[in-house]
Amino acid sequence: MARQVAHEIKNPLTPIRLGMQHLRRAYFDRRGNFDEILERNVERVLVEIDRLDEIARSFSRYGTAPDQRLPAHATDVAAVARDVVALERFGQGALAWEIEGADAPVHALARDEELREVLLNLLENARHARARTVRVSVDRDGSEVMLRVADDGEGIPDELQTRVFEPHFSTRTSGSGLGLAISRRMIEGWGGTIGLRSRVGVGTEVTLRLRANGDGRHD
Repeated sequence: MARQVAHEIKNPLTPIRLGMQHLRRAYFDRRGNFDEILERNVERVLVEIDRLDEIARSFSRYGTAPDQRLPAHATDVAAVARDVVALERFGQGALAWEIEGADAPVHALARDEELREVLLNLLENARHARARTVRVSVDRDGSEVMLRVADDGEGIPDELQTRVFEPHFSTRTSGSGLGLAISRRMIEGWGGTIGLRSRVGVGTEVTLRLRANGDGRHD
């Protein structure tokens, strides 16, 4: 993993270095369009800094020891799902966001902000998979609360589905590759599970199974 993180860090450093070299040459050459070159290279550097920040934060989250993690508590997962879907609807594009079963409170053992992070990661994965419709559903079955995120995007080949929860594995060329690995670690820390099924050309469905909180009300 250390070698992989070093590789991930090295990738953003190359465009940062090239951008700075280009900027220095343009300055000493007294380019007439220096302001344009400056703006373009600053924007590129800021994007790569954000990427480095994501890598650092993801690695830190994944490396947190079990005894240092905060315990799960009664969380209204329906409210978290509504908030995350509402946030995604502000994004650009014609992607349709649907939500079911989240009108009333549904409580499970989780952590609000961490669950929000998990759902945002899943919804962004659906966006990157070129989905046209993403459906988030909340359901309770006895002692379990199920959160499902289903999309009609590109799907994941069968031979890759067993690897999507591995650290630093990604079907995309950008990102840290730790999103689903961190999600699984957090969910399992709450006593829950996360699973995935997908078909190429049809879409992907991710299911979170969390422990219901007693009778469904906050203690």
